[in-house]
Amino acid sequence: MWSHLYWYYEIRGNETYSQRVLTSNVLNILDNTGKLKRTGNQQFSNIEGFPWISVLAVNSDDGSYGRHENFNSERVNLIAVVGSKSNPENEVLYVNLLTEIAEKINWELILEEDDDDNENVVLRKKTL
Repeated sequence: MWSHLYWYYEIRGNETYSQRVLTSNVLNILDNTGKLKRTGNQQFSNIEGFPWISVLAVNSDDGSYGRHENFNSERVNLIAVVGSKSNPENEVLYVNLLTEIAEKINWELILEEDDDDNENVVLRKKTL
């Protein structure tokens, strides 16, 4: 999805969302970034001083989510992220943070759509 207001990212094991990891492990990683604070069971936002960001760790069948059970699961297969484009210089801050998270889980980091209409742009590949 492209927006002139937001960047949309995904951290995931693969494009079919078939790889799941323990929610507790993902939440521990998110809790310890130093840049995020928990706002819900599996939801995070930025700490003061870091640009606005919304992070959701969910269990999804196909990349879609929104039901209660997606946010209250033993395992997750998607970290969905929205960041503000209000300051273009923030993009590097988002990508650095999300790359760090993706590396710790060994998942890929995807920009859902760039400004040139390229979809599912891989910013970090999963290592074997």
